[in-house]
Amino acid sequence: MSKTIPAESMKKAIAYFYLLSFCPPDRLADFKRNTAPMLKEMAERAGVKEKAYLAEALPEVCLRIAAFHQATREPDSTLVEALAISARTADKNAKTLTVFQDEMKRIATLPGRAKPENRLHRNKGCRYCTAPCLYGYFTLTSDPQVKELQDLFANERERPAGQQTPLRPVYAFAMNHLARVTGARVDIIAFPHVFNLAFCLLLLGMAKSRMALPEKQLLILQGANQEFVRRLRG
Repeated sequence: MSKTIPAESMKKAIAYFYLLSFCPPDRLADFKRNTAPMLKEMAERAGVKEKAYLAEALPEVCLRIAAFHQATREPDSTLVEALAISARTADKNAKTLTVFQDEMKRIATLPGRAKPENRLHRNKGCRYCTAPCLYGYFTLTSDPQVKELQDLFANERERPAGQQTPLRPVYAFAMNHLARVTGARVDIIAFPHVFNLAFCLLLLGMAKSRMALPEKQLLILQGANQEFVRRLRG
């Protein structure tokens, strides 16, 4: 671990790079502008200059991301270096961002975490997820407020029976969490990622609390997610 950057700031740096991997390449300028306050706060908390913050955090960030996806404490050094090379220039322009995002997608297919039996919350619903594990480590490091999800579901149950849907609280939770992490508009994140992340956040919420949804509802939710994604991708 970096001797300069404390653990909490390192977690935020990991979340930042994941957010960057969710950003539409043509929205990179908006992403950088809207996340500038987040980056400034992280650097100040770490006690380093803003320009040096990501460079200082990057090697450890890439090590941890690779370790998560390989499900090991000692990830392949070649894999870590390839990710670090792409991450160093990820925010330079749309082309370099695409290279970084492709590398993140490649890592997400590694069997250490991609196989159903190795999924993060495999007994809480990850076996129903049809997307590569692009979101699990982000949800772990970005500290979602699970109590809020429980409250949103409680509010939903107060609606008339014919107006209730599990989609509304799950999507609201994802949108609120992203806004809290970035301190910015959610439209700097591609909406297919928002929908898939919503499902991942729900599974984390279920794993960390006594809240549970029946299998039937989980399948309906995931089916609706993928239908939204298909429509958006046209």
